[in-house]
Amino acid sequence: MLGIIEVSRRAEAHELGAGPVAYVDALHLEPAQAREATARRLAEAAASWARARGCRVLATDTSLDNQWQQKLLLELGFQELARKVVYRRALTPATPASPVAATSPGSQPLAQARAGGLEESVDHHHGPGWWPGPVRSGIFVLGILSFYFTSIFSGSLLFGFVLPVVDLLFVIYLLMLFVSMKYRHKTGAGERQLELHQVFDDSE
Repeated sequence: MLGIIEVSRRAEAHELGAGPVAYVDALHLEPAQAREATARRLAEAAASWARARGCRVLATDTSLDNQWQQKLLLELGFQELARKVVYRRALTPATPASPVAATSPGSQPLAQARAGGLEESVDHHHGPGWWPGPVRSGIFVLGILSFYFTSIFSGSLLFGFVLPVVDLLFVIYLLMLFVSMKYRHKTGAGERQLELHQVFDDSE
């Protein structure tokens, strides 16, 4: 035996042309003086096999440093279409993170850097109370003006009845806002630690 060729039929290969393509997956030639002649006979046999199966293209590939096979393929009627370079990057083994570092106060900057945007989400939960900033500021302004113009001894419906009701609602709002802030202040540390631990676990 002077050589062997392995050919397969591929349904399509866009870079090689439309329709089914015959591809030379392997070509082995025994060292002999007739290597070129053997390669030509094998290539013709592969071309005949491909034509019988409806293929209009016979393709193959070789390595960039195999100059002899590149020259041989050109002599056999193949045309070079493209070249490519294969890259390799070695990876070091991953180091498992310590679960203690994920929950300790000193590791918060590291956890924020790994989780991405953690500080923003924590501030969102522990920021202003029930209303957005501009709305809450408007409520405070209206409440102060209501206190200033209220006159319970006035015979006017606005100054003697409506504004005192507004004052009462404003005082209730202040009390509820104060209680809410105190509650968040007491439970905030535990919530931040739990959220930090959850985000760290999600990032893993």
